[in-house]
Amino acid sequence: MRRLVAMLRGIAARDPFIVFLAVAGAIFLLYWAVTARRDTIEVPRSVQQILSDDYAMMAGKAPDAAAKAKLIHDYIADELLFREAVDRGMHMTDKTTKQRLIDRVRFLIAGAPPEPSEDQLIGYYATHRDLYRAEPRLSLTHVFFEKAPANAPALLARLQFGGTVNGDDFWMGHDLPDYGVSMLRGMFGAPFLDAVNKAQTGTWIGPLRSTRGWHFARVRDRGGVAMLPYPAVRDQVKQDYLAAETGTRVDKEVARLEDRYHIRVEP
Repeated sequence: MRRLVAMLRGIAARDPFIVFLAVAGAIFLLYWAVTARRDTIEVPRSVQQILSDDYAMMAGKAPDAAAKAKLIHDYIADELLFREAVDRGMHMTDKTTKQRLIDRVRFLIAGAPPEPSEDQLIGYYATHRDLYRAEPRLSLTHVFFEKAPANAPALLARLQFGGTVNGDDFWMGHDLPDYGVSMLRGMFGAPFLDAVNKAQTGTWIGPLRSTRGWHFARVRDRGGVAMLPYPAVRDQVKQDYLAAETGTRVDKEVARLEDRYHIRVEP
């Protein structure tokens, strides 16, 4: 190293111009190395035509020179901001953006599955019977109170002996025929549903607190789980079949991609 420094000093003493050329060359190489790494943003004529067509469709007239310049400026600005977002890793940290990219790639991988035949749909329906069963249903009569009634035991006794009790108005009425358990759970909450599920059919119980208020309730009838007929759920079967086909294609591609990565799940 000392010998190299001494040699450069000797050259500088004899001919300073050679040192100038060497420094200038180094600066040029550094500039070239920096600029060569810059990505190019191209705005080909095809893109410009699309921008102009979109403008004409929205504005009802073709863009003039100033409008075209602004369209190109905005396109470049959007491209720069997009690349900056990628450089900052926002596609990895922003959940909405990440999910949109995932969904897009899933579609590119799977494409649109071919239209299934009727035999394929019926076969899917037969092998996935648990997906097409009607949930248990209840038919209820209830008396509703916005606030807990002060004389609840007397009111319950009156109902149990066949009398009538006037409560507050309820927006869905006091007769709830053939309601699915999920709908009742959504209307009144899980504790209310648990209580009426345990009640004896035809017997008044209460007061039961729900998300709406207070109720005396009587289960008039119960409907068990039943298989939904194929014609009634054919459209849903088709959607489920196509979703399963798409999932199979994506799973194959994911298995292939796994070979390109070392996957470690922290214990």
